[in-house]
Amino acid sequence: MINDLRDKIREIDENIVKLAAERIRITEEIGKIKVKEGSQIRDLEVEKKVIERYHKASEGTLLDQTSAEEIAKILIQNSVEVQAALPRKKGSKKKVCVIGGKGKMGQWVSRLLEGSGHTVSVLDTDDELTAAADSDAVVISVPISAVRGVLMQLDEICNEQLIFDISSLKSPFIDVLKEMGSRKRVCSIHPMFGPSARSMYDRNVIVCDCGNRDAVNDATELIGDHGENIMIMNVSEHDRYMSYVLGLSHAVNIAFFTALERSGISFKDFERTASTTFKKNLDTNVSVASEDPLLYYEIQNLNINSSNVWKEFSDAVEDLKKASLNSDPESFAKLMNNGRKFFSKE
Repeated sequence: MINDLRDKIREIDENIVKLAAERIRITEEIGKIKVKEGSQIRDLEVEKKVIERYHKASEGTLLDQTSAEEIAKILIQNSVEVQAALPRKKGSKKKVCVIGGKGKMGQWVSRLLEGSGHTVSVLDTDDELTAAADSDAVVISVPISAVRGVLMQLDEICNEQLIFDISSLKSPFIDVLKEMGSRKRVCSIHPMFGPSARSMYDRNVIVCDCGNRDAVNDATELIGDHGENIMIMNVSEHDRYMSYVLGLSHAVNIAFFTALERSGISFKDFERTASTTFKKNLDTNVSVASEDPLLYYEIQNLNINSSNVWKEFSDAVEDLKKASLNSDPESFAKLMNNGRKFFSKE
């Protein structure tokens, strides 16, 4: 009897895969129409309607709405990725040089651009950079400490080319960015994800204006329309945001797993006793601990806003410590309620 039921499940699974594949094939046809018309690949209103459709379809069934939403999001992501991979119009193809293209992030950018139909050449920082002058655009994907030198070399070599870096910080070379941006097609980009990202779907990308709006528009067009969320900001604002988004989040995780490592309790035992919240923290901690220590050090050390954030972090920990040890729960509740109010705001 149980084998008969499992056979039915197997048949249903096969039908689900076939239907999902057919759905993606149809969205690919839609994508071809979008490319022909020059319209955006991603349509947030359509995505919202699809998710609502899955919510409604799951009503009165054993499939909960959260799971239905996850299924919808997976199908949407696959559809957007297929559409984003479609070749663009011939006139939009560019010759792009990626400096540092043999590094992990450089390889990622190269694959992205090649997948969009652009011709990509790769240079290492040790190579002669004069070859970059033959490109329409130059992407700098080198360590933070090396960006300044590469920019200054390109300033001597390139005239009309679009130039941008993809560094995690801008303050170590922001003066060069601004000066070049005042007279050349220079901007700065920060993909808010690492090279392990399978695609740009629903991932954030910051495009920094260094004084040349045409460069911002050209760079956005070059890397955009892959399902990403693009935010444009002045380059002077970037590192203050990153002192929280990267610096603070890294610091919290490193401090967390450092305290665990010094506790004398094994990781295996922590896994066995983990609560839902603790397990989520562990998953993030494991990811952070596996990252490049030098990169994470540079993010902490080279950001001119780090001292201010460290003070705010220390003050927050001290306030939490006092509130936790206070016999009156009011101050602790206040911290919790302030957080709840903060997250409820747009």
